[in-house]
Amino acid sequence: MLWREGVSRVVSIRYFTPAAPLRRYLSSYYWFESNDAIFSDLMRAELPQIRIVTCGKPTNSFINGHTRTPGPVHVQGPTTGSAKYSSVGPLHLFGVGVLPEGWSTLIGEPADRYADDVVDLSGVVGPSADTVFGDMLMARSDAERVAAADRFFLGLLAHAHATPRWFTALTDDWLTSSPNPDVDTLIEKSGMSARSVERLAKRIYGASPKMLSRKYRTLNAAVRLGNGEATGWADMAAHAYYDQPHFIREFKQFVGMTPSRFMIEAAPLMRLTIVRRTLLPEMHKLARYS
Repeated sequence: MLWREGVSRVVSIRYFTPAAPLRRYLSSYYWFESNDAIFSDLMRAELPQIRIVTCGKPTNSFINGHTRTPGPVHVQGPTTGSAKYSSVGPLHLFGVGVLPEGWSTLIGEPADRYADDVVDLSGVVGPSADTVFGDMLMARSDAERVAAADRFFLGLLAHAHATPRWFTALTDDWLTSSPNPDVDTLIEKSGMSARSVERLAKRIYGASPKMLSRKYRTLNAAVRLGNGEATGWADMAAHAYYDQPHFIREFKQFVGMTPSRFMIEAAPLMRLTIVRRTLLPEMHKLARYS
């Protein structure tokens, strides 16, 4: 078990690597704690998230207007814009980002059905979700929490759904190998029609290739700004956006604030998730952006 920790004035979060057979499906485990009277943070557009809340009752507010207060064990689908995550009182939870191949293999449901929404996990994977919740409540150490999560996900893997791995490998590489992924390139490399590629992308990634290109283009820019790899819009975005207003509009949709505000006052949890890229350098490339 490998862990790294990030701390801000408001929250703390520790990261852990899943068991070896799970690493192609999951990004990184995390244990999150906020003991303030009120927690509220912006989350940039993300991979699907599975969260097991052992203390608190969070509310999710999405870009499409959905506001949800799910049960303690829930799955949030992929998001196509920034979202607000808030809770009254202390909030403690164990979570993990689910990679597209992991969604298809472990969950097996159409990802676009859950995009910008959150539902109770037991309704998706059955009673094993209740079992892992009980295990998390009983856990008294990080090692016990990670062991409980590994048991749960290895159990899902034992009943894996068929997955077009060639497509997830192709699309993951397409999204991470260029600062401005071109949709025509993905279609050409897939050897399929544009309609077939869009259907697969929606089912596995939760959005059309055009939306995915916009999302990861902007998340890449946010990570570079957050890590200090770039200092201004022209430094990284001049060839990927029509002009500076276009860049600002896209940044506000997927990150939740303007680039200049992000540089000054990025939300605490958002900054910690960006730092994760340096804490866990072996993490899957796609997971570094969300």
